[in-house]
Amino acid sequence: MGVQISDKISEMHVIDTHEHTFPHELIVSRDPSIVDILEGSYVFWIAKAPKRDDFEGIAKSVREISGSAFYKACSLAIKEIHGVDIDPPTAEALREASGKIQEAYRDRNWITRIIREMALIDRALLDPYWDVWGGGFSPELFSPVFRINMLLFGYNRGAKDHNGNSPYLLEKYLNLRVETFDDYMELIDRALDASKKRGYVALKSALAYDRPILFREVDVGAAKRIFEKGDELNPDDIGLFGDYVLRRILDKAVELELPVQFHTGLALIEGSNPMNLVNLLRKYIGINFTFFHGGYPWIRETAALAFTFPNLHLDLCWLPIISPSACKRLLREAIELGLSNRIMWGGDCWVAEATYGALRIFRDLLSETLGEMIDDRYLERDEAVEIASKILNGNASRVFNLPRG
Repeated sequence: MGVQISDKISEMHVIDTHEHTFPHELIVSRDPSIVDILEGSYVFWIAKAPKRDDFEGIAKSVREISGSAFYKACSLAIKEIHGVDIDPPTAEALREASGKIQEAYRDRNWITRIIREMALIDRALLDPYWDVWGGGFSPELFSPVFRINMLLFGYNRGAKDHNGNSPYLLEKYLNLRVETFDDYMELIDRALDASKKRGYVALKSALAYDRPILFREVDVGAAKRIFEKGDELNPDDIGLFGDYVLRRILDKAVELELPVQFHTGLALIEGSNPMNLVNLLRKYIGINFTFFHGGYPWIRETAALAFTFPNLHLDLCWLPIISPSACKRLLREAIELGLSNRIMWGGDCWVAEATYGALRIFRDLLSETLGEMIDDRYLERDEAVEIASKILNGNASRVFNLPRG
């Protein structure tokens, strides 16, 4: 039975809820090699990055993180897409893979070919944080989300989020010059209104990389006084201002009926526990929230939150290539909790090969989990197929109002 469900799942089309896929032109400008694929697959988050043409050094570096799911997913993609086995890594195989990658990216449609034809991803939600108001992506393949981080940094013009973005870059696009607190609130409102009109399908918070994700109730008068202090702010002032702005954004999300994605877990680790967001889940019952990464390492807490709050969805993006075993545990428990209509998946990668590898790993985990539940006589086969379809496509289609493949 497990084999049969695997065959079905391998043929299913997918809506991918979260990517950072670099534009083709950007990748080509780097004279792409295996280094770019490894970098876009998170491998160099945990391994030392050697020089681009030092294939011996790359192989040595990767061997030091033997067993990493980041590398396993990436090497699977390189083997299936480019026909080169780099696991275990050798200088010769990495050099050969680089040549194949460079050749492949001469095709301007290479990214689309991987994502749509090989991975069967009909649509992916894109967070282009390097150009939050720009283009450079295929609207036929990607739907953008608006990253809100920079809006919490409007307390002065010199402040920027962890990606180097300032909200004041929006002034020229919104035809507004900010001089007062009320002007800044107007900038926030206009930015969110405009994002909806421009086709952004959700708001995205990666604030767990900037600050703790506990957001307090703050009076508008206090926020205004902080804004008017100018440069003489202490860390608590900055935190309180951000707390107020985040809630202002969520008020607007309710009005615009925009879902809100939150990065939870594995960032500024001491402040990224999804339990910090309970007060927002309780207050903003009209928002469809998705918590990323299963909240890893707090996967059970995240599942319990989704069980408690019907407006919370579990997005397993990134989790399968952080820890496949953790992803599989969360999958089964979430299904057992009756959450199969609120689970979704995204790759959360920078290059198409990494997205392909992440999805291959997730398809396997989903097949194994559902196959075991069939074998245990917990699920009927048709029931399991329906659950898989919802997780890979239907749930995201509904939440983000996208056409279903």
